[in-house]
Amino acid sequence: MANYKDAVNFIKEWEGGISGHPDDNASANPSPCGVDPRYNAPIHTNKGVTWQTFVGIYGQSCDLFLEMPQNIWLDIYKNHYWDKIGGDALYNQAIANAYASWAWGSGVGGANNLMRQFLMDEYGYSYSDVMLPEQRILILNWETRKDVERLFYGLVKARSDFYNQLEDSATFGAGWNNRLDAFVKHNKKYITTQSGKDKTYIIIALTLLVIAVLVYFILIQ
Repeated sequence: MANYKDAVNFIKEWEGGISGHPDDNASANPSPCGVDPRYNAPIHTNKGVTWQTFVGIYGQSCDLFLEMPQNIWLDIYKNHYWDKIGGDALYNQAIANAYASWAWGSGVGGANNLMRQFLMDEYGYSYSDVMLPEQRILILNWETRKDVERLFYGLVKARSDFYNQLEDSATFGAGWNNRLDAFVKHNKKYITTQSGKDKTYIIIALTLLVIAVLVYFILIQ
């Protein structure tokens, strides 16, 4: 099963530190914790965690928000994003990373809506098939076993399409898609169709059996 720690370093590397970018949607909920000198605007995000999200979990502590220690960041990612999409129950690490990244970027509710739509559009499931979290997990694991490459790259395309239709894609789109390209590279090691692996194991086992039989007949002659 998938491990939430796999993508932690990747996410933190791409998120960087504090941000007060005025064109970011998070600027609608600025913190009282100082100004980002790059934009001379209030800080609204630190290491990818918005002030609005942080306050909802830990309250209005600027010291904690600006420090954003590892245990706080991990708690937010694990308990409020990864667990909410059922990351531990997903069979493949890359698929879990993809779903969790949708939640991280679009909120859990947004990610679930996008995943429902993806499964309906890509695989023909009905809304009643994908309505509940447990249903989506079962379907994602099933489609992973059938063809994880199709599933993963379908999710990647869906995310790219989502970025490109956003109003602020002109400002942030290039960065989002560069990050998505890096995300694909990070997860490639997990993209091996299970059925293909099973066939490989069968071929190896049969080859070893043939060799063993040949050796046996050579020895008894």
